[in-house]
Amino acid sequence: MTQQREKRLLNEWLAEFHPTDLQWRRVRLGAIPTKRKGREFLVGLRWCDAIYIKDDIVHIVEAKIKPDLGVIGQLEHYHDLFYRTPEFSQYKDKQVQLVLLTAWPDLEVKALCMKKGIEYVLYQPEWILPYLAERFKVPLADLRYGIKAHSSE
Repeated sequence: MTQQREKRLLNEWLAEFHPTDLQWRRVRLGAIPTKRKGREFLVGLRWCDAIYIKDDIVHIVEAKIKPDLGVIGQLEHYHDLFYRTPEFSQYKDKQVQLVLLTAWPDLEVKALCMKKGIEYVLYQPEWILPYLAERFKVPLADLRYGIKAHSSE
């Protein structure tokens, strides 16, 4: 169920803030396995939630309802794999920006993102607030930041 909510969060955010940008969703990253090594690679395949290109910059996005510090390493790994992905070889000379999209404000994760140059995007469409309040046992009023903008500030 969390994956469905993360997918909805991502899809709505992309539709609202990046409707005309070239984009891919659920993107396999890394080298294409050979037939001989195919089975081994199936276990280790990595999939980022989305990639979009805006202003000649490649953005690699991971969406989490409530992020943990591990997502930062995950994004950094996606950055490395991006350059080994044949489907994106035409973009290998482009700047890459990592993006963490989340509905839950986490100051520790945000601070580490800022330190590492990862864009931290807090996106809270109306439908997510009751879920967050119930799931994490916090008053709904405490979640109403009014933050729906694409911003890492």
